[in-house]
Amino acid sequence: MPVSITIVSYDSDWPHRFEQEAVQIRQQLSGMVQALEHIGSTAVEGLGGKPIIDMMLGVKATEPAALSPVVHQLMSMGYCYFPLYEEGIYRDRRFLARYEGLPSMRIESHSQFPDRAAYPPLFHVHLLSIDSPYWKRHLQFRDYLRAHPIARDAYYRMKVKLARGVWESGEDYAQAKRGFIQRIERLAELGL
Repeated sequence: MPVSITIVSYDSDWPHRFEQEAVQIRQQLSGMVQALEHIGSTAVEGLGGKPIIDMMLGVKATEPAALSPVVHQLMSMGYCYFPLYEEGIYRDRRFLARYEGLPSMRIESHSQFPDRAAYPPLFHVHLLSIDSPYWKRHLQFRDYLRAHPIARDAYYRMKVKLARGVWESGEDYAQAKRGFIQRIERLAELGL
């Protein structure tokens, strides 16, 4: 099912929305999570993006099965769980999302994806081991864009341009951004 991507200008309320949700998550997951980070475009002041708050929850886990209790707790808060993303490269993380007006459910296939017009996505949660390379890369990317306005603005322009298209899936849109993201990750690793 083709999807369109909506990119909006930076909203100074995004950090506040993150903090409000983070308080709820920390209360629900008391002792289960070692770190909770605001990531993605909404975490970078001045960067526009999809108006969905992205969060990364870090746990001390050596096996993906150790993530299951956290998934169940998040589902009890109204988050939808996407096991279909556990194939391939994301076996060691879990993805969940909370939608306005949609009860918690398991999303096993693309045909089950919620209609974004009827149920706007509010929050995305990436759950993984705090020792994962994925954890480090996301933080480096966010922090680099925070510290380098030229890179931040170039990323925004690219996203606006890409959003003009219609995509087969959100994964296709994410893949189109991947080259830029990898370049920034390399610069961040080198400390440039």
